[in-house]
Amino acid sequence: MKILLVYPGFVVREVPLNIMYVSAVMGNAGHQTALFHFSPYKKQSWTKTTAERIVEGFVRKMDEYKPDMVGFSVMIQDYNITKQLSGIARNRYKVPVIWGGIQPILQPEECINEPEVDFICTGEAENVIPEFLEKFQSGKDPLTVTGIWGKSSSGKITRTGTPHLVDDLDSVPFPNRDLMEPKYYRAELTGANILTARGCPFPCTFCQNKALMDIYKRKGKFVRYRSFDNVFAEMEYVIDKYQAPSFYFSDEMFTLNQERVLEFCQEYKKRINKPFMVQTRVDHMNEELAKHLADAGCFMVNMAIENGNENIRNVILKKKVSMEQVLAAYNIVHEHGMMSSSFNMLGVPGETMDTIRETIEVNRELKPHRVLCTIFMPLPGTALWTHCLENNLIDKNIKDTTNYYSEVAIKNPNIPPRTLIGYQGFFDWYVLLPKWTWGGIHVMRLIYQTIVPPKKPRTAFGRKIKELIVETVYQMKAILPQKKLHLKNR
Repeated sequence: MKILLVYPGFVVREVPLNIMYVSAVMGNAGHQTALFHFSPYKKQSWTKTTAERIVEGFVRKMDEYKPDMVGFSVMIQDYNITKQLSGIARNRYKVPVIWGGIQPILQPEECINEPEVDFICTGEAENVIPEFLEKFQSGKDPLTVTGIWGKSSSGKITRTGTPHLVDDLDSVPFPNRDLMEPKYYRAELTGANILTARGCPFPCTFCQNKALMDIYKRKGKFVRYRSFDNVFAEMEYVIDKYQAPSFYFSDEMFTLNQERVLEFCQEYKKRINKPFMVQTRVDHMNEELAKHLADAGCFMVNMAIENGNENIRNVILKKKVSMEQVLAAYNIVHEHGMMSSSFNMLGVPGETMDTIRETIEVNRELKPHRVLCTIFMPLPGTALWTHCLENNLIDKNIKDTTNYYSEVAIKNPNIPPRTLIGYQGFFDWYVLLPKWTWGGIHVMRLIYQTIVPPKKPRTAFGRKIKELIVETVYQMKAILPQKKLHLKNR
């Protein structure tokens, strides 16, 4: 079978490994795959909206590739355009549509009831999809496969539960990176991204891991690791085939198992010896870890602050990390010669102007080399999603949102949407420049948030203007005198 896989997102640095793993198991089962993703349409046109250009590109791909089935990786972001493309595949081309990814796992009933959808996969696909495709292709009933839900010709829905997690990650073939151009494995800053593990055991209220742990209870071990040999073999393959200059470990919690990390670093230096970066929590960083990471070639550690206010960070977000732990982790990373990157999130329920200023002050004290600031977007399955639903805070545009940076998806009673846009756009300025310049920053922020709407403009012309303004403000950050690291691409 020929299967077209669709990733409804823009790839800048990290490639979508999940869909590449699915492609690999499909290929091992004798099927052909191709990928359609939104990245070529990221730059807004003056005359057509991004959605219109995506639809045109998808139709061209369908005409050229002529797939027997189309599979979508589905998220709450760009949910509506995913539905639109699914409808085109199903109704215009009469091709069956299957949805996978996080959304069908967390909200299977909503997904299977969409008229544009024939099947959904309600768990990790690697152990499910090959059997499903074999039965579908041979004319057997594919709805006898656990984890594949579907509809009969009369519309009756068959539900088959949730499949077990993949127990042995080494049994999964390497992701099919041929789906994307080699340039994506030589990405600015990150090089090629790779996973050494799956699962994060922390129940933060803004993250979907808690819901996933509940869904997969008694379905296998949630946190799983690949063997070092398996990881290094993939890295050697990526270096040989795509000339990857460096690596980014996309594990949500790279330093969760300290003993494993220490051993990994020793072997990595012998076998790979390329620069790399990781992400982890501040309460899982210490002197010994930092020493081994730096010695092995780690040049940057990404760690989340999320919010400078203790109550928001630990009561509302349930990060459960003290400010002392935050300060210690960043100091340790810097003392060992590595760069740091801070993750910050504005606009969570309970956020006020005072707490935004606290987050700015914390970043000023930490002095991270890279400052990332997003606007809170509630995700299905999380405690904050439930809170926002119950309090009527979710904006109806959430299924059309594309990013966390220049769009606002909830109604914060304490802060207007345009104010969140302004502080997100100029967050670096407040962090990096002396306070005597803040009067000027306030003026620029006010102008910016006045002319940049918190939602997508309706017309292509309006969206192009917004894009140009947002991009200009982003590129202006490169001139900040204290800016230690600036990336060309957002």
